[in-house]
Amino acid sequence: MAKHLRFGFLILIALSVVLLRPCGLASQPPGEPPHDLVKDVVYNELQDRGRQSFWEYRIEKRIAQQSLTEEQVETQYGPIYRVIAKNGVPLDQAQRQQEDSRLDDLLRNLSERENLKNNYDKDEQRLERLMALLPDAFVCEYDGEDGGNIRLTFRPNPSFKATTFEARIFHGLAGQMWIDPQHKRLVALKGELIDRVEFGYGLLGHINKGGVFAIHRQRVSPTHWKTELIDIHV
Repeated sequence: MAKHLRFGFLILIALSVVLLRPCGLASQPPGEPPHDLVKDVVYNELQDRGRQSFWEYRIEKRIAQQSLTEEQVETQYGPIYRVIAKNGVPLDQAQRQQEDSRLDDLLRNLSERENLKNNYDKDEQRLERLMALLPDAFVCEYDGEDGGNIRLTFRPNPSFKATTFEARIFHGLAGQMWIDPQHKRLVALKGELIDRVEFGYGLLGHINKGGVFAIHRQRVSPTHWKTELIDIHV
C-alpha cells in the first residue's frame, strides 16, 4: 500500500512500443464534449503539479541496450537518484563508492544543487507547456471505455499553429488516451508521429514519422498521481 513520502513504482524508458490490451466499446459516450473533458483533465494535472509533495521510488530505466536501476527521492531541488544496478547486476564496491562520492559532492556543493534545481524547473515548465497544449493541439473523439476508463482518440488539429520545436513534435502525434472519469485524470496516452517533422526546412534536422510515445499514470494518494511508465522511440 502506498504511503505518503514513500511509494514504489516503475518508470521505463525503452525502445519498444507499449502494447495495451484490447478494449470493449462503451454503450454510450459521456455527455461532456471531448474537448471540455480534456481541458478539465489538463487543469487537474497542472493543479497536482503545483502541490508540493515529495516521494521516494525505484526506477527501471532502459536506453538502447543498457538498463539502470535507480533509487530516486524527490526534494526541493528536484529528484536525486542513486544507481544501484546496471543491466540487472548490483553495483560492485568501487561503483558504489563512486555513487557515494557523487552524492557527497552534491550535498556539499550549493551551486550543484542550484544547477540541479534550475534544470528540474526547466523540465517541469516544458512538461506543463506541452500538457497545456492538449485541448487545442488535437481533435479528440470518444472511442469507448476500457476497464472503467474513458478512451479517446486524438489527431493533430489542422488549425493549431505550433510556435516551438517541442510543440511541433508534440502536435505531430496521433493515437489514444485513457482518462479516469471519476477524478478526470490522465491514466495513459499512446501516440505515434504520423508525419515527418522538419526544422528549418530540414536543414537544421528532422524527425522521421513512425516514432512512438507512451505514458502510463497511477493514482498514489487521494490527490496525487505519478507516472509509472514512459516509453519513447523516435
